[in-house]
Amino acid sequence: MSLDRVLSAQSNLSLVGGRWVNFASLCWLFIIAPLASSVLASEEMQTQPVGEVYIFDDNMIFGGGSLSRFNRLNAIEPGQYKVDLFINSRFVERVDLQFVDQGQGDVQPCLSSMLLEQAGVLKDAIKSPDDESCLILASAVEGARTAFDFSLLRLDLSVPQSLMLQRPRGYVAPENLEGGDTIGFVNYSASQYHVTRTGAYSSNSDSSYLALNTGLNMGLWRLRQQGNLRYDSNNGADWNTTRSYVQRALPSIEGEMTLGQGFTSGRFFSGLSYTGVEIASDDRMLPESVRGYAPTVRGIAKTNAQVIVRQNGKDIYQATVAPGPFEIKDLYSTSYNGDLEVSVSEADGTVSTFTVPFSAIPESLRAGNSRYSVALGKSRDIGSSDPFTEATYQRGLTNSVTANSGLRLADNYQALVVGGVYSSRLGAFGFDTTYSRADMPSEGQLDGWMARLSYSRTFQPTNTTLSIAGYRYSTEGYRDLGDVLGVREATRNGEIWQSSSYLQRSRAEVTINQSLQSYGTLFFSGSTQDYRKGRERDSQLQVGYANTIFSNVNINLSVARQTTGSYLNLGTANSYTDQDHFNKPRNNGSSETVTLLSVSFPLGSTAKSNVPYVSSSVSHSASSGSVYQTSLSGTQGEDQSLSYGADFSRDADQKQNIWSGNLQKRLHNASLSSSASKGQDYWQASGSARGAVAVHSGGITFGPYLSDTFALVEAKGASGATVMNGMGAKIDGNGYALVPSLTPYRYNTIALNPEGMNEKAELDDGQKRVAPFAGATVKVDFKTRAGNAILLKALRTNGQAVPMGADVLDENASVIGMVGQGSQAYLRTEKLKGTLTVRWGDAKADSCNMNFNLVELDVSQALIKLDAACVTP
Repeated sequence: MSLDRVLSAQSNLSLVGGRWVNFASLCWLFIIAPLASSVLASEEMQTQPVGEVYIFDDNMIFGGGSLSRFNRLNAIEPGQYKVDLFINSRFVERVDLQFVDQGQGDVQPCLSSMLLEQAGVLKDAIKSPDDESCLILASAVEGARTAFDFSLLRLDLSVPQSLMLQRPRGYVAPENLEGGDTIGFVNYSASQYHVTRTGAYSSNSDSSYLALNTGLNMGLWRLRQQGNLRYDSNNGADWNTTRSYVQRALPSIEGEMTLGQGFTSGRFFSGLSYTGVEIASDDRMLPESVRGYAPTVRGIAKTNAQVIVRQNGKDIYQATVAPGPFEIKDLYSTSYNGDLEVSVSEADGTVSTFTVPFSAIPESLRAGNSRYSVALGKSRDIGSSDPFTEATYQRGLTNSVTANSGLRLADNYQALVVGGVYSSRLGAFGFDTTYSRADMPSEGQLDGWMARLSYSRTFQPTNTTLSIAGYRYSTEGYRDLGDVLGVREATRNGEIWQSSSYLQRSRAEVTINQSLQSYGTLFFSGSTQDYRKGRERDSQLQVGYANTIFSNVNINLSVARQTTGSYLNLGTANSYTDQDHFNKPRNNGSSETVTLLSVSFPLGSTAKSNVPYVSSSVSHSASSGSVYQTSLSGTQGEDQSLSYGADFSRDADQKQNIWSGNLQKRLHNASLSSSASKGQDYWQASGSARGAVAVHSGGITFGPYLSDTFALVEAKGASGATVMNGMGAKIDGNGYALVPSLTPYRYNTIALNPEGMNEKAELDDGQKRVAPFAGATVKVDFKTRAGNAILLKALRTNGQAVPMGADVLDENASVIGMVGQGSQAYLRTEKLKGTLTVRWGDAKADSCNMNFNLVELDVSQALIKLDAACVTP
């Protein structure tokens, strides 16, 4: 920590005439720097021993004064400070710590054994004296040291890795997770649509739409309701509630409970909407480095060695390990394919390498990880509110094996699934089989089974990725619960049940990606499925090519073909017989081939943030003919809050031209958009608004559209400050703003940009870190200092200047500034008059008092300059 940063922290930052001026930094640049006989850079200070001295020669400071307190690394006054605590560069928490003087000006933080254990230090590594509430790290843990950056209020603890608990990267201690505050909110999305048709079918049509997503948070409990209101002149108004539910995180079992209207996962059984209760594991609670699938890397080091893990030629992990066996369990899940190349570089220069197979499918889990779900409820959109129960469980047994199981029960229906995943050098194989037994209205009791096989592999010599290849086969008696409930309901109503899974015999699908290096990428995907009882095969096929040429011109070419088989028109649910294959009429199938070529490029240098893009495409199909389209899109403004687009398309067969345009503006508390188009015999226009309203103990706050997990910022007096990465959100006149999105179970940095803030206030701290539970609404308080900014020149009665570096204290003995060049001190106070104390030593003669009075001055100025006599008491 260099001296300018120390002085920067001791002084305040103020907005003067639209510019940020740090008075102490100016002192450093023009006075202190030339006088310092030896100053080391902050990076060097981080590595120096605690006892190393920085020398500032007080004899070279004109007018007296002393900067000797900055001659040591921990150049701070003893006292209590709120600091960001890091250990081995990993954030732990924000905590209040007492800093004590160890003698000769060596100020060290007071750490408790409990705090060190929570930070990950092994309990046996902590030497516990009589007072365990105040440990000095260097004495309490062998080989450990501290470094304090006062300007950032950041305390770094360095502890040997062998004395630390091995926690995965991205770990957040449960006690640091925040459940949030009691806050209600409403997300709204409103739109108005108008179309006028001319010619033979002239008419006018208007419709309105309002979607509301409301919520109420009370600690870990959260209530949600989603609904929409539609209105048009022909059908009137119609309100539709799409979903209502209550959720709560269950940290003790790394899961979440949902009460109300929900959806099953669809992982092994078909997805089903229900009304009831579900308890399911939440992978988001795991540290990011142990989510998804990645194998455990095991090896042996002969010395203190550097281990590097590469995938597809790219470094994805690097660490230093001690001699002996080592395990790496916290590799981030990068992709489903690509073997890991591990190199161990020993201290003596020798290097050994080995390969760990890495192939996975979505059901793959790390060794030791598990995933579960239990749901109990009644079907909501299929059937007649039929009760059912579903439970699934997965467990990663080893690097290679994941076991899967599941059970689904309903009235006269049972289904059981067992299976697993096996990963090897040949790829990842997934297999599971499901047995079902069901009572059907016209067929009686049926039973059967369904088997699924999936495969994933990257062939590295050719860089070919076979992403997912799947095959599913069902026997004639197998029935899915959704189809069973649908058939029962349709039979009661004398109707026919149809779905993509009903009476399906088999289904196969494949996706292949082939990298051509600098020549682009080829991709292929296809699926086909066939059915029983008269329904013909459905197939889909797509082939494409993508490349970027001349650095910024994107080309995409794709050909897609879809074939839908014919099927019998069975009439009513009870009328089917074997003779229907010959007697009943068939609904004809269809086939369609669509070819699309598109090109996009910027109109100018991509180094400019607001460069517009042009996109052109041509598509052709037998049914629609050829369609040509060209569009222009871009953004405007330093914050790119204004976006626009213009589009022209021509239907060659219909000989129709369509012109359209759109405009969107992102405000600090809402987003507005509009669009219009003109075609043959019609024109259309629409407008929409999107945003949110939060109700809390401090009042009502408007903001951008909110995700499920968000934050409410309170910064009284900081109106006009912008929330960084907050979609344009700003502190309003009441001192609040909404941060629209946070990542649950991760540390999120919330920062305020003071530019544009009320010039009569400044931020004491402009950055906070929070780790919320999923769905939480966290209130984040920023301290501000309001009042008039004063540049005060202290004049001593003996004619001497006030010593540089002297502290300025208010009537409550709180330090509010520091004397810099020419006996000047920068202050901010809400009082119009008062008494200040200037202190540069411990003796009574090393201080003086001065009065200030702003009553008769123009306080509308951004910075008020005053002279004041400083009298020795």
